[in-house]
Amino acid sequence: MHAIIIFILIFVFTLDLNAQKDKKKVLKTKAQTNNVVANQSAFAKQNIHQSIQPSINIVDKDAEVVVKGIGISRDDALKNALRLCVEQAVGVALTSETKVENFVVIKDAINTRAEGYISKYEILNEVPFPDRYEITVKAVVSLDPIKADFNILSKAVGGIRFLVMYDDRNIPAADLANYEFAVERINEFLSNKGYRYIDKKRFDELKTESKGIFNDIKPTEESYIQYLGMKADAQFIIYIKNIHTISKSEAFDTRTSYRAVIECKVYDNCTAEGLGTVVLESDWKSASGLSLMPAITEAVSIDIPDLLDVFIRYIGNWVNNGTPFELRFYHTGTYRELRELRTKLQSDPDFGGDLEIVSFDKFTKLICTFKNRPDQLADKILDYADAIPELANKKLDVKYIYGRQINFAPAKITLKELNISKP
Repeated sequence: MHAIIIFILIFVFTLDLNAQKDKKKVLKTKAQTNNVVANQSAFAKQNIHQSIQPSINIVDKDAEVVVKGIGISRDDALKNALRLCVEQAVGVALTSETKVENFVVIKDAINTRAEGYISKYEILNEVPFPDRYEITVKAVVSLDPIKADFNILSKAVGGIRFLVMYDDRNIPAADLANYEFAVERINEFLSNKGYRYIDKKRFDELKTESKGIFNDIKPTEESYIQYLGMKADAQFIIYIKNIHTISKSEAFDTRTSYRAVIECKVYDNCTAEGLGTVVLESDWKSASGLSLMPAITEAVSIDIPDLLDVFIRYIGNWVNNGTPFELRFYHTGTYRELRELRTKLQSDPDFGGDLEIVSFDKFTKLICTFKNRPDQLADKILDYADAIPELANKKLDVKYIYGRQINFAPAKITLKELNISKP
């Protein structure tokens, strides 16, 4: 009987040991896979499976580029390779443009548009591995379209800044340290990327100011986000909606593991448009530790590239579709008057989009796209308004330009809600 019991204990111990080994293998594979998808350069820095260095040769107005792409599947690896080809060509085409404001953001947006710049490519080699796929390609990338699109976006993007924030009104005091830590880690990533952002000190000041302004009025989550974004002069918002953990039992319910989950909503604050929700997750961790912060750091490092990719692809689409603007009209008049203004915009090739007119309590807004700078758009709106008798009598003027949101009202009207001091 004793021999049987000892045998069972040894058998259970062996199963648990093998389970731990398998877990480590799974975590290692997941980490490698996330690095592949999130950032190809991570492989180059670690010299992991990187046997070929990118090469580039300029021929007339084209760049012939040879790179290796890595991905979870063949399709992922090919997309990664073509994107890397464009990245190499962009580096050559834009060498004289590095001092342009938000150069890194614009460059990254152009990098997402591989299909628009590659005239042809051929696959030189491809190798499947158990945990990845590698493809070496040679592509011809056109440089003139890259330069043209950069010029378009440099006019449209302007002074983009990111605000990473949370709403402490709905967060237990014991959890606030985790949210503050997550903000700092995301800001750190933005800084390393060369993106402009609102630092945490300014964010804390804005929260204090908002409490004095709103007093007993509790604004909705959306209006609170929009207000802080406008006060910070930040066009893009990364809103940390929730941080929590999920857990699972292991080793015959003798051990528990957890992972950190950070739910982020992303906004274009100028047009009050939600761009989606991105979830950042860490790998599974032992529950022995009391602090969630190491898992938060890992979640940010693994998935933050996916979050920023939402913004970057959004900006990249401005090349073809024009830059989105929100035009707000205060004390301006009737729907009929703005409908006549809309008709004039529809006949102007610089304008596009749905041009939908939406009325609110204090203003009426019109969403459009425009293929030039905000000040040029404002000039056109004023010229068209002067040609409409009902609007001309009101003598419209620009009251406030917030990124790609332009606010109009009669010249004699003072708008307290737009009395916003920038940092």
